[in-house]
Order: sequence, then C-alpha cells, then structure tokens
Amino acid sequence: MKTRILLAGALAVTLLAACSKSEPNRPAPVTPPPPANSTGSGPTQPQAITWDYQDNLDKAVRWILDNQKKKGDWGYMSERPNDIYLGSINSLHVFGNAATALCVMGLMMQPPTEEIEKSITRGLEYLITAPDTPRATMDTFYNVWSHSYMVQCLCLAMEDARYTEMKPRLKKRAELELRRLLDHQSLDGGWGYYDFEYRTKRPSGDISTTFTTAAALVALREARRVDLPIRDHNIQVGLDYLERMRIPNGAYFYSTGHQYSPMWDPNLPRGSLGRSQSGDNALFTWERTITPETLQKQLDYFFKDHIFIEIGRGRQFPHEAWYATAPYYYYFGHYYASRNVLGLPKDKQPEYGNKLAKLVVAGQYDDGTFWDYPLYGYHKPYGTGYGVCILTNCKKAILQDAP
Repeated sequence: MKTRILLAGALAVTLLAACSKSEPNRPAPVTPPPPANSTGSGPTQPQAITWDYQDNLDKAVRWILDNQKKKGDWGYMSERPNDIYLGSINSLHVFGNAATALCVMGLMMQPPTEEIEKSITRGLEYLITAPDTPRATMDTFYNVWSHSYMVQCLCLAMEDARYTEMKPRLKKRAELELRRLLDHQSLDGGWGYYDFEYRTKRPSGDISTTFTTAAALVALREARRVDLPIRDHNIQVGLDYLERMRIPNGAYFYSTGHQYSPMWDPNLPRGSLGRSQSGDNALFTWERTITPETLQKQLDYFFKDHIFIEIGRGRQFPHEAWYATAPYYYYFGHYYASRNVLGLPKDKQPEYGNKLAKLVVAGQYDDGTFWDYPLYGYHKPYGTGYGVCILTNCKKAILQDAP
C-alpha cells in the first residue's frame, strides 16, 4: 500500500517546472552562501543587498508574452515516453487551465505596459471561458490543481482596479471553480488527486496530500478576501488536517497514509523539503500554528539542505532521487518559499529574498523558461509562471517598495 501511494504521488503533477537532459546549456546548481559570520570570530557588518536578477525576470516575462496562444492560454498536448497517467482527456484541460492561471498571475505582478496588459486581458478572457474540468473519473482528479490556481488568479484579478469592468464575469467563473474545489475536499478535510482504493463520490481522503491541501487553502484565503461563499467548516477542517500532518521537526507527511510510517524517506525533513514551505505558508496565511519565527527557521533549513531538493530536479521518474524527492514540487516549493520570505520581518526579507532568487535563477534555461519535470507540453508555461512569481516576490522582499 505504501509503495502504491508513493508511486501514485509520482504521477501527480503539482504543476511545476522541470529540467531535462535534452535541454542545452543546463545551468549548474548553486549552493547558498554561508552566513556572513560563519568563518569569523565576531559579528560582521551586513553587506548591502541589491536586486541583481532583473534580466532573468525580464527573460521569463518575455517568454510568457511570446508564447501565449491565440485563444489567450499557454501550453499544448505533446507526448513523451512514460509520461504520467492521465485518467482522462480532462487532465489535459486541467494542465492548460492551471498553466494559464500561473502565467497570468505572474504577469499581473509586473509593472504595467501595453503589451503586458493586453496579454493579461487575453489570459483572463480565456480563463473566464476555459473548458470546465469537473471530476471525470472516480480514481484520478488532477483538476484540484486547476481549481486552486484559477480561484487564486481570478480572485486576485477581482481585487485589481484594472479589471473592474470584467469583475462580474471573473466572479462568476471564480464561484464555479470554488464549488468544484470544495466538492473535491476529502472526508478527512484534505485534498488529493487520487482515490484508487475507495472511489467514493466525495474523495475518501485515503490519499489526500499535504501539498495539495496547502495550495487549496492558499486559494481559499484569496476567495475569502473577495467574499466568495465559503463555509468556515471547510476552511477549519482543511487547516486541522494540515496541522495533523505536520511533524514537530517541521516536515509534513506526504499523504494521509504516510502518518503510519513517520521514518519513511519522504516524511523526513529532507524528503519533505519541497512540500514543507507550502504547508507553512497555508497555515501562516490563515494565522494558524506558524509564526514569522517559524518561517525563518524553516527557510534556514530549506537553504541549508537545498541540495536534497535540487538533486531531484529534472528527473524523468519522480521519487527516484535521494529521500524520495520528486521534481514536480521543485518550483512549487520555491513559490511558497517566496511567499514565506514576504512573511518575515521587513529587516530580514532582503537577505532571504536574495538567497532564494540566486537559487532560482541558477535553474533558468537560455530561452528564459523554468521547469523541473516534463508534463506533456505544459511544463514550460506553468514552470515559468512559477518562476516569474518567485522572482517578483524576491524583488519585492529586496527592494521593499517594488510593485
């Protein structure tokens, strides 16, 4: 059963970016620098930190602008050997909707230009009319990812004065995606994307995953901010689930069944490295359990043992790397880490933002993209969407007054 759950998790794509041997000029991983006073006997003066990654951010934004499709979306269907189990053709629409939401979120964070504004508007128009992605099979429902990121994106657009005229239509589609997301909340309070054993109308929760739950809860926070209809019960049982799955050492169990194997590799801090940041961010966002001091401690560990998530980036088969890390939560984890940096005290943000940005740009490809796991033809769009969001959050942390 444990092996099946872990392999099932390997099939899931948290809609993250990836690297592959076929890509030219793959950058070498970068190890975070040691603390400033780690080699000295006394305190040292902190060095001034500047924003040195604008070219990287511009290249990623440029790729997004140049690769938007005529309908306003990003990504396409292409096959590769041993790609993930789809369940149904519905999953391809899921990947496209989620990739588009991430790209639009990244663009909305940029200083406005005419070209960017046109691209955002086209992207939002696509999301408003995008294919609906209800649960197509009883055992596989990756659509929790598209629902989560579409809710997050559409709610952010609803709060943006630039899109006031679109707000009624944005709200209508956001309400649909929210209903879909809540329909997928499992009986244990969490969210997953498989239910192989029981196949109940409401997912049993047998394979709820902590990182899926975290992404859903962050999206629900945006929905609550714009007053979309959510029962407190749904939120509270989701947060309760995440707290139950959090281990005192800061790691999170991979999925519900993993709580019975706490010393299994993916449940150790190094195995949880790419997932812990999302769980912390969800709990912090809802003001449960996690404090700024906890965020700093967890980020310190993230940087110290970063190699154990880096070693999984670009693998063809998930969970084959040390500590069973998987490539598909590489940029996913860095995205929520960037949100956690913004949760630190203001005086800490530049240092941590700079460390995170340095790690992220090391994985950028020559064409400006970020990705860590090939997913048909959707890996570059959602990976680069994550990358733009990450770097923009880091820029905000470093410059403090950045848009």
